[in-house]
Amino acid sequence: MKSIRMAILLCIISIACFAQKKIQILVITGGHGFKQGPFYHMFDSLGNISYDKLEQPAANELISSPAVDKYDALVFYDMYNSITPVQKQAYIQLLKKGKAMIFLHHSLVSYQDWDEFQKIIGGKYYEQAAVVKGNTITSSYQHDVIIPVKIEDHKHPVTRGLKDFEIYDEVYGNFGTQPSIRPLLSTTHPGSSHYIAWTNTYGRTDVLFIQLGHGPEAFGNPNYRKLLLQGIEWSVLRHRKKS
Repeated sequence: MKSIRMAILLCIISIACFAQKKIQILVITGGHGFKQGPFYHMFDSLGNISYDKLEQPAANELISSPAVDKYDALVFYDMYNSITPVQKQAYIQLLKKGKAMIFLHHSLVSYQDWDEFQKIIGGKYYEQAAVVKGNTITSSYQHDVIIPVKIEDHKHPVTRGLKDFEIYDEVYGNFGTQPSIRPLLSTTHPGSSHYIAWTNTYGRTDVLFIQLGHGPEAFGNPNYRKLLLQGIEWSVLRHRKKS
């Protein structure tokens, strides 16, 4: 009994310490315009989060340097295609060590010519027509639509406490997903691919991807903010001991 009580006490202490310590993240942008005021106001509203912001290509330079170690998680909101072999290897080494990485919205479109990237993020947006399993695919997008969102996994910490909701946002259609993903959110919107949030294991990291998050209406949506906060907290707590 004493050992069980001690284990419970240590767990409570660990959770309390995690809650008190600010999570330090790097928010990475570049390659795609967005409304910066509402976007960063969203991060300001996430009480336990402290963040720095950095645009590409400076972000990839930092990621391939020891300076990246100060961050508990990297949050990608970029849409970028230029990456050197050294920088590619830096991404992979961080993932092998268990660095928390969260990819949002148009980050799915990044690195069209780096095949390994879709294995990292768990999917790919096809900017140009591509033949996949004998079918020719070109991805699509549609702005300013109301998206019905279904929670696929109610037990996952990222979706904890969330119920099915609607959000005014942008959909992506005909993008590919890896068979390894663990779906978190889906939609029945006719212009969208089915799964719109998932986790995907690469190396020692469970990468989180959330397709939502185009503009101010999404940034201000309380369900999206809760999803983002819980996603960051889960990613950091899960990987803090690995990296």
